[in-house]
Amino acid sequence: MAAVVQQENLTLPTYLLGPPGKNPVFFEKRVYQGSCGKVYPLPFIDKVFDSPVPKEYESVKLENPYIRIVVLPEIGGRIFLGQDRTNNDYDFFYKQDVIKPALVGLAGPWISGGVEFNWPQHHRPGTFMPCDYHVEEKKTEKIVWLSEHDPMTRMKGMHGICVSDGSSVVELKGRLFNRTACTRTFLWWANVAALVHDEYESFFPPDVRYVADHAVRATTSFPFSAADYYGVKYGDRAPANDLRWYKNIPVPTSYMVCDTEYNFFGGYDHKAGGGFIHVASKHVAPGKKQWTWGDDAFGRAWDRELTDENGPYIELMAGVYTDNQPDFSYLLPYETKTFSQYWWPYKKIGPVQNASRDAALRLVVGADGELDLGVAVSKPMPAARVTLAENGVVLVDETADLSPERPWQCLTAKSTGGNPAALTLTLHGVLSYRPADESLEAPPQRSVATEPAKPEAVETVEELVLIAEHLVQYRHPTRYPEAYWAEALKRDPSDFRTNLAWGRAKLEQGLFEEACGLFTTAVQRLTRWHPNPSTGEAHYYLGLARVFRGDSRGAYAAFYKAAWNYEWRAASYYNLALLDCRERRFEKALEHCESALDTNRQNNKAVVLKAVALRKLGRDAESKAAIRDLLAVDPLDHWARYEADDAATFLSKTRNDAQTVLDIVYDYADAGCCEEALTLLQLHHDNPTTENVAPNPLKRSHLTHYAAAWLQDLKEPGQGTASLAAARSLPADYCFPSRLHDQVVLQWAAKQPGGDRNAFFGLGNYYYDRKRHHDAIAAWEAARAADPTFATVCRNLGIAYWNTARDRAKAREMYEAARRQSPGDARVLSEFVQLQKKLGDAAEDRLTYLRGNLSLANERDDCVVELAELHNAVREPGTALEIILGRTFHPWEGGEGKVLEQYKSAYLQLGQRALQAGDAAEALRSFDLAGAPPATLGEAYHLLQAKADLNYWRGKALRALRRDAEAERCFAASAEEAGDFQAMAVTEHSELTYYRILALAELGRQDDAARLLQDLDLFAQNLRATKCEIDYFATSLPLLLVFEDDMQEAQNERAARLLHLARSALEEIGTAAGKNQA
Repeated sequence: MAAVVQQENLTLPTYLLGPPGKNPVFFEKRVYQGSCGKVYPLPFIDKVFDSPVPKEYESVKLENPYIRIVVLPEIGGRIFLGQDRTNNDYDFFYKQDVIKPALVGLAGPWISGGVEFNWPQHHRPGTFMPCDYHVEEKKTEKIVWLSEHDPMTRMKGMHGICVSDGSSVVELKGRLFNRTACTRTFLWWANVAALVHDEYESFFPPDVRYVADHAVRATTSFPFSAADYYGVKYGDRAPANDLRWYKNIPVPTSYMVCDTEYNFFGGYDHKAGGGFIHVASKHVAPGKKQWTWGDDAFGRAWDRELTDENGPYIELMAGVYTDNQPDFSYLLPYETKTFSQYWWPYKKIGPVQNASRDAALRLVVGADGELDLGVAVSKPMPAARVTLAENGVVLVDETADLSPERPWQCLTAKSTGGNPAALTLTLHGVLSYRPADESLEAPPQRSVATEPAKPEAVETVEELVLIAEHLVQYRHPTRYPEAYWAEALKRDPSDFRTNLAWGRAKLEQGLFEEACGLFTTAVQRLTRWHPNPSTGEAHYYLGLARVFRGDSRGAYAAFYKAAWNYEWRAASYYNLALLDCRERRFEKALEHCESALDTNRQNNKAVVLKAVALRKLGRDAESKAAIRDLLAVDPLDHWARYEADDAATFLSKTRNDAQTVLDIVYDYADAGCCEEALTLLQLHHDNPTTENVAPNPLKRSHLTHYAAAWLQDLKEPGQGTASLAAARSLPADYCFPSRLHDQVVLQWAAKQPGGDRNAFFGLGNYYYDRKRHHDAIAAWEAARAADPTFATVCRNLGIAYWNTARDRAKAREMYEAARRQSPGDARVLSEFVQLQKKLGDAAEDRLTYLRGNLSLANERDDCVVELAELHNAVREPGTALEIILGRTFHPWEGGEGKVLEQYKSAYLQLGQRALQAGDAAEALRSFDLAGAPPATLGEAYHLLQAKADLNYWRGKALRALRRDAEAERCFAASAEEAGDFQAMAVTEHSELTYYRILALAELGRQDDAARLLQDLDLFAQNLRATKCEIDYFATSLPLLLVFEDDMQEAQNERAARLLHLARSALEEIGTAAGKNQA
């Protein structure tokens, strides 16, 4: 019955990735999973190879006689395997036999299967990066701890996967620590994948009457949907509208539970006779969600992208501190949040109506009162008593030895009263279930979300503040808080909430002077009537901004004032302790650490700083005891590990990762411990980094050398020369700074004598990411002056001149320079081709340019798609098709359809040529092929995607072949379509409406054609008159083009195109009418 743990290497077939991009990517308006899809400072990966090779991975296996769990630390710390050993090793979590990344992740690669742990956003930024891990063996449980410093926010996220003796439960122990000085937002979703087929059923608590889409932008009844949900008219599909069954959902779909009194949900495989249950407190972990690609061609194409033989899956996702996505919560400075989630497999009894960590109950009433009863348990329960009562009368009373191997079932009992709410099934001392009274009124539905009004239309300053807070908290990708703050200050320049919020934003941008001014205004308003405000937040952030300005004395006073407020006491005392250490006031630092810990004992950094102060005071035994106690709680706190003076373990646990090292170096620097920081940097430079299959290109960094120079100069001015020279001599690749401390270090370096390409390049990257675009241009220009041959900085300037300065000529000049300086950079080629299109270069010229760089273009899918598009544009469909069919493509989630459009366009052109040449049979073959894309395209037609053009042209070919009945059916199919699916959204009309009009004319339905033409004309005119904005509730719009579009201009062009098609259709209707009369 005992649990065991084993570390072992797994060899898995793996589809390798292209190298991480050396060109920084700034996706400011990319919509990703409903929030901001910015990538920086992560390098971007956008290539997946087509054939697998064997690769060896570190893994950790935990098992007992009931379950087997395998964890992969190298790929985001995910659960890779979950098997029920009592049910023929049934894979209750989706099993992958291959590592096959698809371009679904924030920075590119993502794999399906097992359990992915997403935080602080979805999908996890580090989902395809290595985690640190530690195995802990306790007497009755075995745990593998997995931890990371999030690559974007630098918060520490740790989860422990725990298997205990005598239990089939898999426990996740979550521990999220904001180790930064600023408030952060986060979410946590565990993505549990399950293999699905026609006999797989997901189940949610019996009181769930409706479910919601992302951001609650829509709701539908549950389990039987009667709504138009994700564009599917489920009410018309009954009885195939039960959303619990994968087979009933044809398009990519999410739904989330909003209201339930229960703590569980799960999935059951009727074919295998097994499933799993998730259990967590609804007060902490309310999130219950299902996601599917959909059981149709579009979804099956994504299944093929993500696995070779393992088949389709759904995700049954469990959210903590969130019940919707995106739905972010707060972590205050140095705050830790802990929680547990539980999964356990069970068998035989079917979907359940109530469950806990220990047991699950099934009570289903059949049409004639027959009862289907079942009890499953997660641990042995000898002589367990099960009863069923109806209106207090016991109908069933049995005693059984229950265990995960032996559930209890009863299929012979029968209800006589006709009221399910009168029944109660009880596993005595453990769990009971009583069906709800269906006659009671259903709970109120959550209101569907609405887009906030424009700032000038918002009635109150309070509402402006709250809308701006929402946009920040939810990391909205296309609406910005600054407009609301500006309107608020226009109405009340001293509003403390607005000044505080905007000051925090300025602080995060590294604009310390501006931040201080805003915080000062906030403090002045707060203290106008009384010196002791109800919040210390403004004083705290004023202190922090003053620290970065170098005003330690002013910061000390502000922190002390903030400490008068309980909410900000712990963070303020910690920062006071840091300032004490800088001045070598270690007794005072120790006092302030204790005060911080009195309020927040889970601040690991306060514990380590306390140990540092004790060590400085010569109290070594107490210092070591503090570190030892902390490591017992968090064995992957790397600052504690280093302070324990265990260099070998530190290097092993951190993988000697430069980003982790820098976090700790800055922790020491904040405390004035320059010597410790420099010793750590030397340790890092003297030792190799750990090699992993998953890429980690930032494991070495220029910043470790720059930080060494800066620290040496702080100790003794002029002593950092050698380290500074080392930093300057490095190749500029991956110089992607992201912290406020990085800014301070690089600004110091940039002021030192001698040109410094790397420092200015890094500062430019940092500034541009922080939306300090003009500062970025100045820094990049300085980098270019230091090294005129530096291709990447020319490329960056090209982006900035287009997006910020709106200087088309300079953008072209910079990209032409980048192409000359780095002729083998395929991304620069791809971006230059995009720029050429935006500059209005002729298709023939762009085609000539791409063909002149054919070998390089073939390295990238987007270049190849552009090449095919250009061949189609110059009426060379045969060449376009040859290019497309000679390659396997890998689309981005949310950006599907590009290669499919060129494939279809080529075959339609070929078919039209054949039709004009009198070869209707060949034309029909081409039109049929246009509707049947091969798997190598990596994508397929969406169920809601209009095919009016395909059906129209098939009808024309069939009519030419005198197969009139078939032609009529094709024209009817074209004519009866409604709407289209473009850019991952349903639209009433598109360019394909033109073919619906022509099809109606072919059917002799001129009046219907005229009405549809009028609708199209009116739609186009309204479109032209409408201000263009990205949908506020958009969930997935990759916008992977680095150049910003003039969206209004693009919309106006589309409106003009639709109007032109309407006019053309009018002429065609007249021609068709004349033919019909003849």
